[in-house]
Amino acid sequence: MVTNELRAYIVSDHYNWQIPRHVLNGSDLFFIDDAYIVLRCIKAFNKSPKVVFLDSKGVIVLDESIHLDGSMVSQSIDFAGHTNFQQWNAEGFKKLKRIAVFAHSFNENLHLKIFVDHYSKLTDPSDIYVIDHGSDTIKAVDVIQDKCQIIYLPKTARDDFNIKQYCEYFQRFLLTQYEWVIHVDIDEMLVHEKGMEHLREILFSQTSGVVFSPEYGVEILHHPTEDAELVGHLNVCAQRKYFSRNISYVKPAIASIPAYWGPGFHYCLNDSKTQTIPGLWLLHMKHISIKQMVDQRFIRQTNEFSSQMLGSLKSSLAPQKLEGQEGIPYLDPKTGEYKVEDRAQFELRIKGEIENLLRNGEKIPDWLKVAL
Repeated sequence: MVTNELRAYIVSDHYNWQIPRHVLNGSDLFFIDDAYIVLRCIKAFNKSPKVVFLDSKGVIVLDESIHLDGSMVSQSIDFAGHTNFQQWNAEGFKKLKRIAVFAHSFNENLHLKIFVDHYSKLTDPSDIYVIDHGSDTIKAVDVIQDKCQIIYLPKTARDDFNIKQYCEYFQRFLLTQYEWVIHVDIDEMLVHEKGMEHLREILFSQTSGVVFSPEYGVEILHHPTEDAELVGHLNVCAQRKYFSRNISYVKPAIASIPAYWGPGFHYCLNDSKTQTIPGLWLLHMKHISIKQMVDQRFIRQTNEFSSQMLGSLKSSLAPQKLEGQEGIPYLDPKTGEYKVEDRAQFELRIKGEIENLLRNGEKIPDWLKVAL
């Protein structure tokens, strides 16, 4: 009979882990496997651990080996990504870094400059990581020099599923050293109505693992007739008049635990661990410069989509090139056919896209003009 007077341990060599009292319930022992402690013993000490029960006087009443091979669950559980392993008779590893920020980049220029300068207000530039994924026209190092950490990946066909995977692994890598990891696209800027210092205070006051989303997601817009072309990459919002709300950019971007994102990073599977930070905005900067959009689109025609990407999203993705035709292909929503357009035609279509967003546009608030 198991009672609350018994103490239960998992033991391996000179190490032991006491099963908390609250898991001893009546005559049944409910083992909390959140730490996968048995499997960890097997792999760490290369032998089967034992379960040991002591009575109130410290007398052993049960001493039994546990035989369980980790291969039973190794295909289902990513042990490298798991952060909840219990420590063995020692204090846990103390992370010396507070906040890391990372994004992936391909042939970026303007957005890359804005990204590094903006997030340098939140954390040290040495804690900002740019994954340069095969840039072949504009390399990250040529744009930002050594202002932050740059990691190079070879150029591959674009595949959002693969990007999701390497970003999840990289986030877990950073979480081994940092308390918080922020992941956004290179054209996404997080700002808080009360400033960056207030955002830091919110993060540093947390005592449990969480994934945070902003309260608002918005598009900063380049008005085709009222706004001039951007001058430099600073004070961007002060050079723009309007934004439109876009719930798609209320994204799970800040985490102190491993995140399980969907392709595109607009949602994650950690629903029970996801919370909103009031007053936090995510600014999508895609439409801040019409010229930048046109230049970027023609640069990016050098990056082909993977067969998996085309196969899963073929109804919404135009091919990068049409055989024998010059220009940028796009899917005409009216006819359902692919058409080719030159720079002037593409610019005209982009202006129409922005004008549609401006129908629900709002004036950029004064605090935001100062924030970015």
